[in-house]
Amino acid sequence: MNSPIVNETLDLKAVAILTGLCMLWGFNAVTIKVSNEGIAPVFCAGVRSLIAVMALMIWMRVKKVPLFPSNLLDGVVVGFLFGTEFACLYTSLLYTTGSSAWILLYSTPFFHALGAHFFLKGDRLTVYKITGLILAFIGVIVLLSKNFGAPTWTGLVGDLLAFSAAALWALTTIFIKRRLVGSVSFHHTLFYQTLFSIPILFLISVFLKETPIDHINGVIVLSVVFQGIVVAFVSYLLWFYLVHEYPVSRLSSFTFLTPVFATISCVLFLHEPLTWKVSISLILVSLGIYVVNTKPPKTAG
Repeated sequence: MNSPIVNETLDLKAVAILTGLCMLWGFNAVTIKVSNEGIAPVFCAGVRSLIAVMALMIWMRVKKVPLFPSNLLDGVVVGFLFGTEFACLYTSLLYTTGSSAWILLYSTPFFHALGAHFFLKGDRLTVYKITGLILAFIGVIVLLSKNFGAPTWTGLVGDLLAFSAAALWALTTIFIKRRLVGSVSFHHTLFYQTLFSIPILFLISVFLKETPIDHINGVIVLSVVFQGIVVAFVSYLLWFYLVHEYPVSRLSSFTFLTPVFATISCVLFLHEPLTWKVSISLILVSLGIYVVNTKPPKTAG
C-alpha cells in the first residue's frame, strides 16, 4: 500500500518538534559517551530498547490502547531493521573514527529522499530538495572534517557499517510509511520497533562477545535511563508522529542538525573546544534545510 501524504509541507509545529528532537539527539551523544565508559555499546542499545518498551507499555495500558492491534509481521520486520541499524552503527565505532561514522550516518537524508521518490506517493525529488540536501551535508562535513583520519582496510569496514546504518534508517522509515501508516497508530509503530529490536540487539551483543557491564555508577545509570525514557520513548514517539503525518524527505533533511547540536553539547558539557567550523556548519545546515522545505515557484500556464 502506498500511503498518502497527510501534510505536503512542514508547518510551524513540525519545525518546532523537529528542532527540539535534533537538539535532544545531539545531547544524546554526550549520554552515549558517558554510558560507553562502563557498558558495552550494543548491549546498552538493547537495554535502552527494553526500558523504552516498558515505559511505552505502561503508557498504553493507562490509555487503554491494545498492544497488538494488527500488522504484527510488519512490526517484526521494523524491529529487525531498527535493531540491525543500531548494531551496525555501534559496531562501526570499533573499526572507524567517530567522526567518519557520524558523517556517514547522516548521509541518511539522501537515502530517505531516494526511497521516498521511488516508493512513496507525493514525495518526489526536486531541484530544491537535492540542492538543500547537498548544502546541509557539506555543512556536516565541514563540522567534522578536523577529525578525518587516514583510511585503512579496517577503517573501510567501519565506514561500510556506518553507511549501512544510514541506509537501514531510511529503509525502516520508508517501510513504516508504506506498511504501518494508515494501519496502526504512531505509538504502535514505536512499540513494534523497540519490542522486536530487543532480541536482535542482545543476540548481536553476544555474537560480538561484548562484556555487558565493565563497571557502573550513578552517572552511567542516569545516562542509560535518559536514553531509554527520554530518547527511545518520548523523542521517538514524537518522531513517529511526524513520520505518520509529514513527507519523509522533508523530515529527514532536519536530521542534519543533529551532529551540529551534538558538537555544541560536547562543547557545553564535555568542555570540548568551540571552533569557527561550528558556526559555518550551522549556517550551511540551516540554509540547506530551508532550501529543502522551500516550495518551487509555480510556472505560468
